[in-house]
Amino acid sequence: MLKYDDCGLKNIWLKNGYQYKEIEGHGKCLEITDIAGLHRSIAHQLVYYRQRLSGPEIRFLRVEMGLSQKRLADCMGVDEQTISLWERSRRRPAVAAESVLRLLYLEHADGKTKVAKMIAQWNDIDRMEEETEQVFQETDGGWRMAA
Repeated sequence: MLKYDDCGLKNIWLKNGYQYKEIEGHGKCLEITDIAGLHRSIAHQLVYYRQRLSGPEIRFLRVEMGLSQKRLADCMGVDEQTISLWERSRRRPAVAAESVLRLLYLEHADGKTKVAKMIAQWNDIDRMEEETEQVFQETDGGWRMAA
């Protein structure tokens, strides 16, 4: 069995699906079969079966989604420093925030929901002034907010 620390998690072991290859000029190198599939499997395990996520697990999910701390913070409605504190295990996210993170990962991986788009829309709404005029227009598809 191989202890797989390169993903940033300390409790991942591989039973098979890897080999060592001799690479000219580099020596013996580890090769993992379908590393993207392995990372998807690890992430799904975290999302579906972990009661609470640790800091490194939060970071793993963020990196798997290809998001910077700033972009994830925008999606979650928190600041970048909060994401950093979560990832360094200095602060725990609320259960609701963890749920949103799990949903964001599932959207990224499976593409079956529109969670990230909704969250971005909510964040835009939060940034709007409360007293902003809201103009509606009738269209063929019914009433809509005017552009």
